Amino acid sequence: DGKELVRLKRRSLYLRRVLLLLVLILLAKAFYLQVVRGQYYEERAKNISLRKYQVRAPRGRIYDRKGRPLAINRPSFNFYVVPGYLGKAERPVLLENLSKYLGLDREKVEEKLAKNKRGRWTPLILKRDLSQKELALVEERDWLFPGTMVVAEGKRYYPHGSLAAHLLGYVGEVSEEELRSDDYYPWDMVGRSGVEKEYEEVLRGIPGWERWEVDAHGKRRELKDSSRPVPGDDIYLTLDLELQEVAEKLLEGKQGAIVAMDPRNGEILAMASSPGFDPNMFVKGIPPDEWKVLSQSKTHPLQNRCIQGLYPAGSVFKIVVALAGLEEGKVRPKDEFFCGGGYPFGGRVYRCWKKGGHGHVDLRRAIVESCDVYFYNLGHELGVDTIHKYGAVLGLGDKTGIDLPHEKGGLLPCSSWKKKVLGEIWYPGETLSLAIGQGYLQVTPLQLDLMLSRVVNGGWKIRPHVLLKVVKGEEERSWKGEDRKRLPFKRWDLAFLKDALEGVVEDPHGTGRAARIPGIAVGGKTGTAQVVAMKEDGDEDEELPPHWREHAWFVAFAPVEDPRIAVAVLVEHGGHGGSTAAPLAREMIKAYLQKEDSHG
Repeated sequence: DGKELVRLKRRSLYLRRVLLLLVLILLAKAFYLQVVRGQYYEERAKNISLRKYQVRAPRGRIYDRKGRPLAINRPSFNFYVVPGYLGKAERPVLLENLSKYLGLDREKVEEKLAKNKRGRWTPLILKRDLSQKELALVEERDWLFPGTMVVAEGKRYYPHGSLAAHLLGYVGEVSEEELRSDDYYPWDMVGRSGVEKEYEEVLRGIPGWERWEVDAHGKRRELKDSSRPVPGDDIYLTLDLELQEVAEKLLEGKQGAIVAMDPRNGEILAMASSPGFDPNMFVKGIPPDEWKVLSQSKTHPLQNRCIQGLYPAGSVFKIVVALAGLEEGKVRPKDEFFCGGGYPFGGRVYRCWKKGGHGHVDLRRAIVESCDVYFYNLGHELGVDTIHKYGAVLGLGDKTGIDLPHEKGGLLPCSSWKKKVLGEIWYPGETLSLAIGQGYLQVTPLQLDLMLSRVVNGGWKIRPHVLLKVVKGEEERSWKGEDRKRLPFKRWDLAFLKDALEGVVEDPHGTGRAARIPGIAVGGKTGTAQVVAMKEDGDEDEELPPHWREHAWFVAFAPVEDPRIAVAVLVEHGGHGGSTAAPLAREMIKAYLQKEDSHG
């Protein structure tokens, strides 16, 4: 036992010596770190820190129906400052050099820094899309720009400039309100109009992040960790780039709109609005003076006239009235009315566009030659509410449901509407004006194109759309609309109308003869929409100011036997639809069908 006790004491002494040695080593290490190297590590702690930065996701690209790019991303170098690194010494140095080398207004930068509400460590953008010269300068002389960093990011780019600008839309910097309500980060670019806005959630992607070791001046020194962003999905549109180019060329120098649709399924083949704008100007941030010019222009270049412009339909509306008369049994194709150039009613004469009158006219000839007196008679027989019923089924008086933002629904009047909104009863004379597409009626070019399509496609209810498919990697999701539904119209009534509309273009006295294409059967309807009231004597005032002149309409489809394209053309203050708008529709149809036929 005594020997065992001695052995335990020796072991205890040994352990105490080992522990003492360890303590001495730790004390020595602490002395070395805190005293010998203390100043070094203090400076290092001051000068080095880790910062986590968001990495923006590449925005999804937009293509036309054949895969040709309409909106893509280009490499861009953006210049940021992290306000938390700007002390009393650094701030004046940065402000002076930003002005000296990058041409940034010192007062505006100071104002931006003063108004910053996004936190001291949130990067604040100073300048987007540095030039190569500016990039080389800030990288070679980074000590002149304390607290700053250059970040390579994708910049939205529209390779065709103003082409299809109203349909594509544009992007702009995220607002304070959006930062509070959505999962956005400061300085994100978001869709502001058109497809860019409508499909923002599809295009935007999921951001990543990077954790950097930075020095005391905020300069990134070493990447420590990262998570890659997920790009947004790509979008393919129903748009045909070549047909869009034709439409925009036809509208050069005019104010107006052209919409082309496949009447079988509602696919938008072209959508042009004039005048237009270049969406690239919004990417870097449009200067206030340029924005003022655009937004306050009397020609409204930012307005998509195809879905936002509201106009009287003029004689194009006679398609609705004719269909209502046939369906309700108020008229048969061979029923005639006499047109002597005017229709006496309620103490005044409602005139026909043809001063001498058309004589005895049946329904087909009334459509072909656009006899107003025939439709005054038919409109009076039908009444406003019956006309309203058929116009609504054909897509008037409400939004079409196209997948674009800010569409307007127009106005298709009825007796209850007038009582509710104006507090007045509907007068029979107002029905006469409505029967030829005047009065309270307001439509968009897209609505008239949809109306025509539903008539000539055999009475199928289609919904216009611009999305063809969404592509994410190897996956594709095609546009899925509503199930096809046949509208409650008699097929022989639709067939009669289709034949009459062909007569508008092909008959010798048709008002749309300017839309003829050799070898292609074309149907259509002219329209001339008044901007101001007619004179009582019926004489036209050739001296009217341009902004009081009539709007020119033409809607058309082809080939008549199996329509593959339906077009609506509006030329503001263009005069007569047959002479001004019909030739534009002809060129659209010719360009599309000849190209399609050549491709088999």
